[in-house]
Amino acid sequence: MKELKKYDFEKGIAYTLKEVPEDIGNIGRGLNWKEYVNNEPIAYLKIINENTMHFYWYGFYNKKTKKIECKETNFQQESKTKEIILKKCSP
Repeated sequence: MKELKKYDFEKGIAYTLKEVPEDIGNIGRGLNWKEYVNNEPIAYLKIINENTMHFYWYGFYNKKTKKIECKETNFQQESKTKEIILKKCSP
């Protein structure tokens, strides 16, 4: 991912996919990654405080079909909210 745009008013950063990942895993082998490399946002990170961030996954924008794909995330959390809550672990 590469930073696309900062939103200082809420300490947020939008990210885009700028190159094909080196480690695509088993599921990623079946994807046409070149169609996903563009300037459309794929994720957003909002810093709540020094210990908490909210991660929003949008999915990959396919420049050929002009649709967002791979919207699902594999994060498991107790709440059913749209954001994925990331908390800093204690050492």
